[in-house]
Amino acid sequence: MYGCTFFSTLSRAQGEAKVKAMAEEACKCTDEINVEIPRDSIIEKINTCIRSGIMADQLKNSLGLMKKATEEAAAKKDTTHQTVTIYADEGFDEIQAYMRDNCERVKYLMANNNKKHQNSMSKNKKALQFYSEGQEHSAREEWDMAIVSYNKAVKADAKFAFAWDNLGISYRMRGNYEEAIKCYKKSLEADPDGTMPLQNIPVAYMYLEKYLEAVKGYGILIKNYPEDPEGYFGASRAYYFLKDYEKGLDNLFKSYRIYSEQKSPYKADAEKMMGSFYQELKATGQLDLFNSIAKKNNINLE
Repeated sequence: MYGCTFFSTLSRAQGEAKVKAMAEEACKCTDEINVEIPRDSIIEKINTCIRSGIMADQLKNSLGLMKKATEEAAAKKDTTHQTVTIYADEGFDEIQAYMRDNCERVKYLMANNNKKHQNSMSKNKKALQFYSEGQEHSAREEWDMAIVSYNKAVKADAKFAFAWDNLGISYRMRGNYEEAIKCYKKSLEADPDGTMPLQNIPVAYMYLEKYLEAVKGYGILIKNYPEDPEGYFGASRAYYFLKDYEKGLDNLFKSYRIYSEQKSPYKADAEKMMGSFYQELKATGQLDLFNSIAKKNNINLE
């Protein structure tokens, strides 16, 4: 049973200033994460950056307290051993949520979902050189320069799927969603099984407020990758704007379950979306629908 307290304020294990400082340090750590590894590995490495920071901070504070306690015990001739307990998840949710909203590297990493297939990478040296340049620009959020480099890469090799993917992301970051969709579709021509373009085509349609097209796109993503929460979460948002609350909630609860299992940074987004559905259905006297679909998906509302 998956519990959820979406309508209550999350507890703060640490002050906002400390959460911000630790999140910014963890954000720096994510610079070392390879964008081309699978999504679940990216999430695991992001979470490792967070936990490493928490443990280092606790150890530093605990050793200081331990030293003081040892000195006091020595003065009293107390031979009791001092112990240090580390809680790797203390403040984890708050730090993760801050990074999700404020760490550009995390946003970039989570926008990618590059699983390598036959045409994912190129064997053309020029294409690879331009692709590498594009990645450097992307890492620095120089989207206009990244667009130039990735365009050169696909000109050198029109079947370079990852270059099309990153070109699409760059256009999306610049707000050119129509052009982004064209790039994602080019990527699918080269690699019909590419996860990233399947994931990002409906996202672009959402920005364009073409919700029916977005639903179709998320349906394809779910069919091809039923264990990927992004398809269900995206579909839930599209259905929300279409006011199809039953399908929206069913998809939302499915995404929440998977996000919870993955300890994904986007679990909090699913909780916020639940709050939107809850308030909408409460205002229209349809809370029974909310509760019945939660029960159907084995979600315990507290």
